[in-house]
Amino acid sequence: MSPEQIFIVILAAFCAVLLIAVIALGVKYSRIRRGHGSADVVDGVRYSKKEDDSPVTHQVGDIVLSQGKTYTAGKNADLLPGNYTVLAASQSSMRFKLRIGKYVRDFSHGDTVVLGEGQTVCAVSCNVILR
Repeated sequence: MSPEQIFIVILAAFCAVLLIAVIALGVKYSRIRRGHGSADVVDGVRYSKKEDDSPVTHQVGDIVLSQGKTYTAGKNADLLPGNYTVLAASQSSMRFKLRIGKYVRDFSHGDTVVLGEGQTVCAVSCNVILR
């Protein structure tokens, strides 16, 4: 092989590694930003911005908790740890029950809940929106 051919092979290998790195960073960035447009993510922890008590509408970043299904907070889990505003999914029930960890507690539309790393949350009485 001539020196020009060796240079071209090395350059192609370098470009392939660079392309893989860019794709991996893009995937990681999209996972962080996907579904969390109304919040700031710092070191894998979600910090919500102040929300108004408007009627229930789905916005970018909302997470719908299905009744009876358990979700885990974590960097690579169902949702990120951090502050969430809990909203009733239907306007007919403005009070609802959530199981956070082992305990079930009553919440009202617009209350704030803080989920830590590895903590579980489950909507008990109806579907709930986390914003």
